[in-house]
Amino acid sequence: MGTIDVFVYGTLKPGGTYHQQFCVPYLKKSQPAQVRGLLYDLPTLGYPAMTTGDGWVKGYVFTLDETAMAGLDYLEGYTPDGCETLHRDDDFEEEYIRQRTTVFDLAGRPMGEAWVYVMGQPPDGAVLLPEGNWTLPRV
Repeated sequence: MGTIDVFVYGTLKPGGTYHQQFCVPYLKKSQPAQVRGLLYDLPTLGYPAMTTGDGWVKGYVFTLDETAMAGLDYLEGYTPDGCETLHRDDDFEEEYIRQRTTVFDLAGRPMGEAWVYVMGQPPDGAVLLPEGNWTLPRV
């Protein structure tokens, strides 16, 4: 069985809402990392969105058993054939795409490539996080 590398920056990070269910059973390795892009908080939805851009988005690169990809695609509302699907909990149509990107360590040295889920444009109400780091909302 093979492995995949995935960059995570939101609810899939350690301590995140979906980390235990969608990552832990498949997790082989975890490293702090960053990628080029812009990060937005989606306060009404409770999770972030990443877009392409010149900033840095901080998170983790996970090496996962390849069987994790189907669950991650489901969670992100992404289908490999390019069809949009409905979000897992409501009728908000996700605009996430899964693409390969270069991952860097926190000192800016390239670590290789990983899959990442990005949005083409953040939805209305999105708040830019210039530091590129999203944390779970405090309840």
